[in-house]
Amino acid sequence: MGVIRPKARFKVWLRSSAAAVGLGLLLAVCTMTAGEKANAQTARQPGYFIEFRARPSPYVGHTYVVYGRLDASGRPVERHQAGFFPGDDYLTALIIPVRGTVGRDSDDALASTAVYRRRITAIEYRRVVDKVRLLRATQRSWHFFFFNCNDFAIEIAETLNLHRLPSLVPPNLWVDSLRLLSRD
Repeated sequence: MGVIRPKARFKVWLRSSAAAVGLGLLLAVCTMTAGEKANAQTARQPGYFIEFRARPSPYVGHTYVVYGRLDASGRPVERHQAGFFPGDDYLTALIIPVRGTVGRDSDDALASTAVYRRRITAIEYRRVVDKVRLLRATQRSWHFFFFNCNDFAIEIAETLNLHRLPSLVPPNLWVDSLRLLSRD
């Protein structure tokens, strides 16, 4: 049996190492390409979304949600909207609780001051729909400090396990903070 000289041993090691490195790079590129393809396909698949929105109002602002279904290119093809607002006089609600209403407000057509859009799964979408139905069916009192539109949005955000601020901040700050705190 012959003795392998150090120079020859290095050449053998270098050849096998180069082959291993080349194979590793090839696998990394193939894996990266497959991952990119999967991400692109996921982005093109129909899905669901939710938007937490803030808009101006005569007092501090208003928070509401828009949710629905997306087509393959990510455009909304079905939209639902819900917010919580006082059914009676807003000024009275600054002092005492008044009957609250879950639904659409005509002022929701105003330009939004803050929007946080998030893609959600079919299961999360179902939870949002069920929560809005539950909140719509339960009679609640609206009060400027104790249960307002931000509290409504908090209940929806909690169904999605999103991180958020307490309700006693202006709606545009609440929505912007939701975006920052809930990054994936």
